[in-house]
Amino acid sequence: MNIGHSTLPHMRVPALLKGNMIDLDLANLEGQWGILCCLPKLEFCDAVFLNQFRRTVKKQGALLLGMPHPAHSFQGSHLPTTNILSIPLLIDPTHRLDRALGLWSKPPFNQCQTFIFDPEGVIRDRRNHSFNWHGMTRLLGILKQCQDFSFPPAQERNHTPAITNFMFAKQDLNPTLC
Repeated sequence: MNIGHSTLPHMRVPALLKGNMIDLDLANLEGQWGILCCLPKLEFCDAVFLNQFRRTVKKQGALLLGMPHPAHSFQGSHLPTTNILSIPLLIDPTHRLDRALGLWSKPPFNQCQTFIFDPEGVIRDRRNHSFNWHGMTRLLGILKQCQDFSFPPAQERNHTPAITNFMFAKQDLNPTLC
């Protein structure tokens, strides 16, 4: 998967939201920034943590989605936990989404694999991080950086890449995409 070139796959996936099964079309996520976290586990305290973090992400103008990591099977014992979860938890029993995103087969202990996508569905960052407040808050900084340095859609641009690179050089910034 190439960062800045690959997009979220356009497919429908089942998702749990507050204990209810919904059908989520990933194409409908376009038009807003988002963070998709492939979670190493989902226990009650993790659901409470994700609910709090969702509010923080929402203040930054993005959507938070979760997904159990494919290496960890989603069992019926997790259903009571999903009743309080206020983020969509994507369930991918056929592993189509896992393959499209290129998820690892075995995650390191307590590590999330996270994707940040822009309003056009382009994946701007892919990161492995700890599933704790410090690791998740670092994502907010990366999201902010991606939002600050994102380019408008092609039809809204009124300058050439050469002028853009000059603007970055003038501000002593590296002309890299998030």
